[in-house]
Amino acid sequence: MGFFGRLNPINVKVSVLLDKPTFLEGETITGRVVLNSDEAVHVDEIRLEIRVTESFYTRKTVWSSGHASETTVRETNSLHSEDVTKGFKDEFPFSINLPPVRPTMPNGVIDREIKGVVAVKGRPDKTQEITVNVSPAAYGSVAAQAPAQVMVKEIIKVPCKYCGALVPVESSRCTNCGAKFAR
Repeated sequence: MGFFGRLNPINVKVSVLLDKPTFLEGETITGRVVLNSDEAVHVDEIRLEIRVTESFYTRKTVWSSGHASETTVRETNSLHSEDVTKGFKDEFPFSINLPPVRPTMPNGVIDREIKGVVAVKGRPDKTQEITVNVSPAAYGSVAAQAPAQVMVKEIIKVPCKYCGALVPVESSRCTNCGAKFAR
């Protein structure tokens, strides 16, 4: 392969497919990375890159030509980053446990992205990046569901006139001495 051939990415299509369109926060994200190629390719590495970032707008003072002015600037914080490396396969499943995260800044927005990467030494990587839709756990978790109704039955006990033991008022016999009640 000539020098210019090394400037081109390998001829393979990378697809990241999730098992469902939306996951609950804290739920394991599952899917697979699929490689398609019309020719035989030698791949050094297949990896999955996970990034959880927060985007927010903030007011900043900008100095220009000796004058200060206020402007709104979009900033980004990285909240979670992980590289999952696998050996070469045509297709491999993945399972990722992302930590639940909440925005740390007012009006913050959390983005979760997964990137499938096929790497060949000395050539540009072939990638596909997707966004993972995550619903807050409060909308579908067991903890957020309405509590089951609990039936409380009050049992009133009265003393037995023969032995003094407390017996439920609806009993026809004393549970202690066996005496019969006439009610």
